[in-house]
Amino acid sequence: MSAPQFRRETRTARCSTTCQLFREGNKYAADQAADPRQATRQTSDSPRSRKQRNAVCLCALSRRVDRVRAESGDRHRARKGQRVPAMASRAPGILRTAAQQPTTRTAPRWRAARIFASVRPRKPFSRERRLNGSGPGVGMLRSMLEARALAAMIIAAGVGTCGLRAYPVPSDDLFLGLIEARTPLVFHVLAYGYATLWFTTPFFVASLFASLVTIVVYRRAPATRFRNLPPYPNIDGRQKPALVLGETHYATTPGRSPCPQWLTIPQRGLYTGVMILGAVGTGKTSACMYPYVEQLLRWRRDDASRKLGGLVLEVKGDFCGQVRSILSAAGRGDDYVEIGLDTGVCYNPLHNDLDPYAVAYAIATLLNNLFGRSKEPFWQQAYTDLLKFVILLRRISDGYTTFSEVYQYILDDGQIHRDIERLKAVLAQPPDVIIVPRPEHRLHCVQLPWRHWYQEGDDEMAHPYDAALEIHLDAHHIPFRVQRAQGKGWQARRHQLDAVERWYLHGWSRLDARLRSSITEGVVVFLSLFDDNPAVHRAFCPPRSAYAEEPGAGEPQPLPPLDSLMEAGKVLALNFPVGMNPGLARILGVMLKLDFQRAVLQRIPQITEHPERVWRDLLFVCDEYHAFATVGETDPTGDERTFALSRQARLIPIVATQSISSLRSALPGDESWRTLLQCFRTKVFLATSDEFTARNAAELCGRRDRLKAHYSISESGRDAHISLLTGRPTAGRQSLSASKSYAPHHEYIFAPRVFTQLQNGQAIVVPYDGINPLPPQYCYLKPYYLDGQTSYFDHLERGAL
Repeated sequence: MSAPQFRRETRTARCSTTCQLFREGNKYAADQAADPRQATRQTSDSPRSRKQRNAVCLCALSRRVDRVRAESGDRHRARKGQRVPAMASRAPGILRTAAQQPTTRTAPRWRAARIFASVRPRKPFSRERRLNGSGPGVGMLRSMLEARALAAMIIAAGVGTCGLRAYPVPSDDLFLGLIEARTPLVFHVLAYGYATLWFTTPFFVASLFASLVTIVVYRRAPATRFRNLPPYPNIDGRQKPALVLGETHYATTPGRSPCPQWLTIPQRGLYTGVMILGAVGTGKTSACMYPYVEQLLRWRRDDASRKLGGLVLEVKGDFCGQVRSILSAAGRGDDYVEIGLDTGVCYNPLHNDLDPYAVAYAIATLLNNLFGRSKEPFWQQAYTDLLKFVILLRRISDGYTTFSEVYQYILDDGQIHRDIERLKAVLAQPPDVIIVPRPEHRLHCVQLPWRHWYQEGDDEMAHPYDAALEIHLDAHHIPFRVQRAQGKGWQARRHQLDAVERWYLHGWSRLDARLRSSITEGVVVFLSLFDDNPAVHRAFCPPRSAYAEEPGAGEPQPLPPLDSLMEAGKVLALNFPVGMNPGLARILGVMLKLDFQRAVLQRIPQITEHPERVWRDLLFVCDEYHAFATVGETDPTGDERTFALSRQARLIPIVATQSISSLRSALPGDESWRTLLQCFRTKVFLATSDEFTARNAAELCGRRDRLKAHYSISESGRDAHISLLTGRPTAGRQSLSASKSYAPHHEYIFAPRVFTQLQNGQAIVVPYDGINPLPPQYCYLKPYYLDGQTSYFDHLERGAL
């Protein structure tokens, strides 16, 4: 066998061995999901047990193998988060694994054992070794090797100087004397060359030795000393409410950093809202909602004027119990108020100052979503019109109404006609009114179920005469008097009555009987839930006496107005799981949310009028937010309208949902979800399985320009023809050229696939501090059942996540 043929076969064997080892290393590293630097498993590879898993190591080659050269230097070390494809794209080494290998060896692997006998596999990844490294000597040695050229020059200078002094050019040598006498130039060349060799030879020897040592040292990853997390910001020591989202390491690369930090959103950033998006089982509730709510509810828990109040909405039924436990542990057990079927608290969604149209529109929208969306807007408009005027009639006639009474009036429209006729007779002339001083009204009459108060004079409030109201005022020793109405405040009721009469006579009564029956059926199918279920009727349709008198033994306590509850620092929770009745749970949650938003927006003029007063922050927490979201161009009470103004009202909204697609499917319109999404400036993206969410999350994180290399190879030949011997194209003279160029590439900071590959407890956060948007970054969350001071990677290493 000739020498060229032997070299070609040897090169082919080395190339095939390299590819074989890479494929096997990639295969056995495929199921490494515990460490962020490890590879992701291919779908065709079956997972192995935990004992079989091991870390992938990058070993430097000790010799040249088929155009692959072992080079030293820090740029060839595996970076944080470097995966197997990225390792393979650079060719400084061969992937090896210390996991179990197949017992049968193929011929290429047998040859690899001989060819790469000098390549020793690294030990598996060990946090202890990475923490402690190899001692301080390794770091010092690396520093010296970085300056190996200077060190070689110093060594050469010392050796050359000492060598010339010890062994100078011999002056008594006969031949050198003869050369100096005959040709002095040659003698000087020999003398200076001799002196030069005393300096150059040690320099080359020292450089060669330093290069060999560098290759050996840099085959191992540099020792990294990971610092512990900074002390967790003490909740009691925070001057203002702040939210610690989690720990951060590298911004755009997964992996542990030597200098971790806490990602904290200050108070002004919390006012702009926090939205959490994550698929089922990604830690959305345990790692985000529970810890975040606990931090805020424990802040200033002993300060009666600063502790947070708020509203909690959820659909599963367990979040309310967790909030109660948090408040009890913080010494705020008395601040928890729960609304449910058997909680001892009753709540009338219609007993508030909400406009009848806003209430009717919300109910009609939910009816349209619950029982199928119709492309024809007539039905939602008809539902809204009917509910609005019936609720308005009940308010101007009795001043108090419930869903059960609205249901009865819609079924029997004869009651509508009788109330209109009765009120026309009452309001034909100025009626008798009950006059109460304004201070007494503010202290005792605001929470009463009589809602027709209006201003009569400068310091007095008037209400149409009602015998029950007179008895109540007399029993509670509230000063009042009865007289004929003198102002024009009572005419507002007459104007509203005329509007109801016009709707009834010229609108509702002229509709076809079958059309009226269809509209009625579309409304009563939902309102009947408040009439046929005794538990629901008792909890959400309380009688007027529940608000006018003290409840008896075993009777539910009426819920005070939400504005007074919030200003007292109470935390209100709706515990009505959707498993009991999805439609009813959703309408109750939406009505309670609308009432809460009304109370929040009413704080804005009060805060502006009294800036010297200490105003507490309010908290709005909603798990599975898509079940309670309301938004739209024509919705008068959309969430985006409230959240756009809630910053001035000191509201901190924190919501969680499964995906953007969940919001998109629950909201009307194709683009209304964008209006709602932009109201939350801080977004926490956990792992998602929805490609629409992943794509929009990548767009929200932004793009950046990066230089990427482009390669081109061209082959040309002169006198090209078809070979008569082989039948293939050939040429007399061939040329092969390759070029490499760099061009800016506009790419995602986080590609959409990154959001689908996040592990449990990992998130990508787009934070906002209230003044400047912060760059998107990786964030490692802290589940409520784990120690907050321990690093995420330590928990991951112990199998706690």
